[in-house]
Amino acid sequence: MNSKGTLAVLTALALCVLYIQAASIGETRMNLRCQCIKTHSRFIHPKFINNVEIIPKGPHCANTEIIITLKNTDRVCLQPEAAWVKKFIDRMIKNSKKMN
Repeated sequence: MNSKGTLAVLTALALCVLYIQAASIGETRMNLRCQCIKTHSRFIHPKFINNVEIIPKGPHCANTEIIITLKNTDRVCLQPEAAWVKKFIDRMIKNSKKMN
């Protein structure tokens, strides 16, 4: 292979590596897909809940996602329309307003 061919192959390889690195950085900054594939509506007592994430719907996902982390570190996606979930979120909001 001549030097021009070698240079072209090395350039293409370098561009591929840069593209892959840029793509992986973009994925870590914003996950461009829904995180909840399956949701649960069954009651989970708040004493077992360690953390709550509410991810509003947007260009990454058409659904509002509510993800809880349990004390045993399991993550569970909740059905936002479930009655107990709505009450739980309302209480969280009221309690956070009292603290401020």
